[in-house]
Amino acid sequence: MILAILLMRLFEVVFFVGIAGSAVVVALSFIEDLHELFGD
Repeated sequence: MILAILLMRLFEVVFFVGIAGSAVVVALSFIEDLHELFGD
């Protein structure tokens, strides 16, 4: 029972870290696209 709870917490952390990482990648891609569109 305790093992299941620990695994659940671990997966929650991994899930939110993955979402945060994806958000960073999207933001960087958006900035790069703006540079491509409007030049330097």
